[in-house]
Amino acid sequence: MEYVINVANEFAPDIVLDENGTPYKVESQAPLIFKRRYNNGKLNVYFRYEDYIKASSNNNESIIDIISALEIDPEKFWYLLLFISDYVSGSTLNTLQCNATPKQEIERLIDFIEQNKKSVNSFKGVIPKQEMKLTLHIKGRTLNISNPNTLSAIANFCKQALSVVEKDSLLNVGTTTESDLADTKQIGLFTEMFRCFFNLYPQFTAKRKAGNNTTKSTLRLISKLAYLTKLTTNADYDLDDENLKGIIKLYRKQKTDTINTIYG
Repeated sequence: MEYVINVANEFAPDIVLDENGTPYKVESQAPLIFKRRYNNGKLNVYFRYEDYIKASSNNNESIIDIISALEIDPEKFWYLLLFISDYVSGSTLNTLQCNATPKQEIERLIDFIEQNKKSVNSFKGVIPKQEMKLTLHIKGRTLNISNPNTLSAIANFCKQALSVVEKDSLLNVGTTTESDLADTKQIGLFTEMFRCFFNLYPQFTAKRKAGNNTTKSTLRLISKLAYLTKLTTNADYDLDDENLKGIIKLYRKQKTDTINTIYG
């Protein structure tokens, strides 16, 4: 469970409050949940151990070839693979998508208006970079506000009001929506978690197999694992990591904003 525990502490730490009400991270309970689910046969995985350890064929390096070349413990890595697959399932399938809070929506409105402010003229007031309009639509009625001075005033009023919002205000409470995330987002989270593992264990990167000049890429390994675990049916993932690099680029600055229905 070593690999599982260390990755879980990074992705799913428990949060407690000290005597001053300040939150801090403690050891994750996710490994205990995983252990219970494993023992009860409840893991959301759709692949077999036999396929994981299958030898290479047709000159295509196998998963176990790369794991051995990287000198990773294959048994411990197997349990990490099970955990990450189960965790990704809980975060992306039949899950709860976190929507923006009212405060966040108001902050976006303020940002939109202020970013479009070119200058302020003593006679005309606010000079916008581009024409802007705020629309409120209620069935059968529509209110349009396009005066830049009015919009700027709204932004200023909102900014002043947000500065005194309490932590327990309803403005800090968002809603959730049941949803399944796209396959690419599933692969993105799967990749992020494995890259976290390799950051925690740098000794497993950039190794070479004895007698072979081919670098055993961790991205190549993750790509093959994505195909093994049926996150994708695209066989190209089993051959190279070009598609995976595209996923990493696509979600580089995005975080999964869902509630994990299995691990919390």
